[in-house]
Amino acid sequence: MRSVKTAKGRMIDMSALAAKNESAKAVGNVLMNARGDRLNPDGTIRWSAEEIARADAAQRTPPVQTPISDPKPIVQEPQPEPEIETEIDIPTPKPEPEVIGRITRTRDDGTKYVEIEYEDGSIETNELIISEE
Repeated sequence: MRSVKTAKGRMIDMSALAAKNESAKAVGNVLMNARGDRLNPDGTIRWSAEEIARADAAQRTPPVQTPISDPKPIVQEPQPEPEIETEIDIPTPKPEPEVIGRITRTRDDGTKYVEIEYEDGSIETNELIISEE
């Protein structure tokens, strides 16, 4: 141990103090002396500190090392076999919608156009070009 300086400035050698008071009874509710020996109620040594240390070491099991991450086998999922198309699916063109009505209209500026209404509800406008010859 080491030497310690007190608040009043005196030096105390802790190892010499511990060696001097080895056999003194420790203060507390456990019957033990300053060295760590267990005592009987009459003050005689029941178990020495060395016996207690050996018994403690004998009953302890050494730690078992386990890997940090548990290596698990890699399970590969079966790949689905690609489907082979035997026939090429060519989309059939949609039939042109049927014309329901045609109306020729004139704008305020005098130009004319044709409104064509189809069966699906859509309307198309076409400008009429009138050539003056």
